[in-house]
Amino acid sequence: MSSDSAPGGSTGEGSRQEQPDAPPCCEPSPVQADVPARPAHCNVLILSFLSLFLIGFGVWVFSAGKRYREEYAQSMEGWRVGSTRTVEITLVKEDRRNLSCASDQVIGGLQCGYRGESHGAGPLSPDSPQILQPYNTVGNELFLGAGLWNSPDLKEPLPQGRFTVVCNYHITGVIKSASIRFDLAAPFGPIGRTVTVGTLTDCMLPR
Repeated sequence: MSSDSAPGGSTGEGSRQEQPDAPPCCEPSPVQADVPARPAHCNVLILSFLSLFLIGFGVWVFSAGKRYREEYAQSMEGWRVGSTRTVEITLVKEDRRNLSCASDQVIGGLQCGYRGESHGAGPLSPDSPQILQPYNTVGNELFLGAGLWNSPDLKEPLPQGRFTVVCNYHITGVIKSASIRFDLAAPFGPIGRTVTVGTLTDCMLPR
């Protein structure tokens, strides 16, 4: 009996001695330890993507604004409200009745001969010194001017073909919400950009 109990006793002691070694088998695997880090990794990727998007958007806005400022400065260089410019306008004699603009705005007492959206005739006749008409310079600069046809040189017989007139242009304001036409039979079309408004004086035909 003593010999039977010895192996049983030694086996029991061996089992008790091996029990402290069991916990390492139950420790979390490295994969399980990495699981909580995945959401943080995803957040970093999202933040990086948003940062790149915002940087790209900011660069695009800055570039677009820079291009606009450069174009505006080039097209309006020296055309400041309150200033006077010498302009050379290209015309044909039929422009006296063909050129017209439409707008509800009155700037410095100057206005178009037609009202805005309705394009109805206004209270001013084409020969009034307060009526605005669209003109182009020889440099293809568009503006609205009044008083051209009241100059003495323009009351004389005019050339049959295209000619130019040199005037002093006194700029009183700017306008964008206006429509223009260059022929009585043509429809009004929106300007689509800001142009200056003013009076034309001392107009002469170059000789």
